[in-house]
Amino acid sequence: MKKLIGILLVFALAALAACGKGKKDDALVIAGIYKLGDNPWFIHEANSSKSVVEAAGGTFMSMDAKMETSLYMQLVDTCIAQKVDGVLVCIPDQNLSRVTVQKLTEANIPVIAVDDALQDENGRLLAPWVGIDAYNIGKQAGEWGANYITGNNLAADPSFGIMFLTAEAVSSIVPRTQGQLEMIQAALPQFPAARMFRADSDGTVEKSNTAAAAVITGNPQIKKWLIFGINDEGAVGASRALEAAGLAAGSVATGLGGYLAPDEFAKPGSPFKAAAYFSARDVGAISAKALIDHIQNGTPIPERHAVGARMIVPGDDLRSVMPEYF
Repeated sequence: MKKLIGILLVFALAALAACGKGKKDDALVIAGIYKLGDNPWFIHEANSSKSVVEAAGGTFMSMDAKMETSLYMQLVDTCIAQKVDGVLVCIPDQNLSRVTVQKLTEANIPVIAVDDALQDENGRLLAPWVGIDAYNIGKQAGEWGANYITGNNLAADPSFGIMFLTAEAVSSIVPRTQGQLEMIQAALPQFPAARMFRADSDGTVEKSNTAAAAVITGNPQIKKWLIFGINDEGAVGASRALEAAGLAAGSVATGLGGYLAPDEFAKPGSPFKAAAYFSARDVGAISAKALIDHIQNGTPIPERHAVGARMIVPGDDLRSVMPEYF
């Protein structure tokens, strides 16, 4: 199977390169490389960028790195071989930030990092970045959680616990958890640290489910949970873990992103009860516009641009709030 996938990949890259041979010098071509291109967030982000590029008379190429570092680097090389005019990239491993920027700079191709920053080992940006206001969005989710705890008189309940799903290796995610935790601590300073738990994941449903299930199983004294996801996949994975443990009825999970919320809100009994919605369309459009303006007019690209969020819950008019998901 791996050999077959490798052969198909070679053909796919060859086809892309062949398309690039016909590129005219004055034809605008922007590439978007996404760490998980079949994820709903990145699908909507890429479609938004595509609309902006096509409105400017150009062509947008969306590429899926499938969370594979070797494939990601091949896609970067493909962009260089095709002499694209600019690249938007959400990197699968931030350890590849320096080589990414070096390769594209040497090829005279401007790059904007979307969602996850291109940064050095000290967290210094190596390229402009467009993403979410992660810390404050985490605080919004934390505020909702604190209100939930207070409204249901759970702070003094010894059978209630809080779980923070984390992803310590991803710089764009760490501030989300930090905001959630600090808001809980500020709103409920007496809440026992012994009833707060952390579980590291990678943001996928599968790993989030495994991480949450391990904490739930390891702490049978906790019968009611508030689980903070680092994204919607985290909340879905945690919800399935709660259901499997028979604890869904007295527990809740919160997502970040909102893109999986409509389906979860519609499921009877799902503990996924809230999400901080932020727009993939905004990230895609803002990054594409900034890149095109730089290419065509020489306008400097802002170092960073962060978009905000709003909390959504079952019963909200989601079609008007987030129409791209309907």
